Amino acid sequence: MSTPRETIDVISADGISLRFDREGGIVADLAITRDGRTIRPLHRAPWVDSGEALPDDVAPIERKLAGDFFCAPFARAEGGAPIHGWPANAEWRGDIAVQPDELVRATYRLAAMVSRAALVKYIALLPGSPIVYQQHLFESGSGRVPVGHHAMLHVPGGAKLSFSPKSFGRTPAAAPEHDPRRGRSIFAYAQEFASLAAVGLAGAGTVDASRYPFDARHEDILVLSEMPGSIIGWSAAVAAADGFVFFALKDARMLPQTVLWMSNGGRFYPPWNGRHTAVLGIEEVATDLHLRPGEAPPDGLQVAVELRDMRAAEIRYAFGAIPLPAGWTEIVDIRVVGATLILADRGGGKHAIPFLSGFFHDFLQVYRDVDHPW
Repeated sequence: MSTPRETIDVISADGISLRFDREGGIVADLAITRDGRTIRPLHRAPWVDSGEALPDDVAPIERKLAGDFFCAPFARAEGGAPIHGWPANAEWRGDIAVQPDELVRATYRLAAMVSRAALVKYIALLPGSPIVYQQHLFESGSGRVPVGHHAMLHVPGGAKLSFSPKSFGRTPAAAPEHDPRRGRSIFAYAQEFASLAAVGLAGAGTVDASRYPFDARHEDILVLSEMPGSIIGWSAAVAAADGFVFFALKDARMLPQTVLWMSNGGRFYPPWNGRHTAVLGIEEVATDLHLRPGEAPPDGLQVAVELRDMRAAEIRYAFGAIPLPAGWTEIVDIRVVGATLILADRGGGKHAIPFLSGFFHDFLQVYRDVDHPW
């Protein structure tokens, strides 16, 4: 009998560790130890470790649904690839190295092509920094590809959400679940809203979607768009009952939308079966999911990455978490100052975190000659 091939790499530095599944490129089982406390904020679907048989039409990435993974194309199944594309469903090959300055960096190359482009993934951990740094580099290629990071939290005790300034929010043209025999969605589709605190419901009235969960047995999606000209965008979730603060930063020129996937028991068919609850996807993306059929994107906001022969397109994204500081309720600002990341709470508290210097910088060229990353 053959032995199953091991696909998990453990990547760790002082105070932080994760497990990377090379089949699907999944960053999972994130554990952060800080101030004497250990937190594990990322989601893992209940069927992943159950050993149960799943229907044949469940995509590989849904069979292993956990943590964060990179999608290209985001939210689509194209070119023979399952939902979210080959980066989320095919094999990544690579290794892990410790740099002379103790930076731990893993380098992987996707075994499949994406729109004729090779795709390279870099994951870095900085000792003492509770942050996972990621870069994806498309080498050459052609066409336009919607892309995104699909990070998921498990927040059974609820979370207060906040974001960098946005130009508008929308729901897609159609609800994710429209057949009541298969599932339930409660937002009005399609709508545009000015505040996450007042998102329209399908029947009547509004709900404060910045406080999740706000209902039971529902499956809903909304899209927030960055302000034109933004360079760095951020998202945050204060999960007070579960004892952590999650945050994510991105190059907003390449990932100008944030998709919120609110999955709280609203899918009744396998493998979901109403048991996928208190899951919050905070997905930093370039997508047209919020556009109506035939509608052009607003000026200044791209909805896909453009791939070009002999050029590279790079996408930078970082996420992390800290144990909940006493009294914190809502993040109102996140900023990078040199080699420090500063989180600010509504009550006036601030928390400084070591940050990988140079990961974001104003002179970042979105398209450039193929070169070594940061």
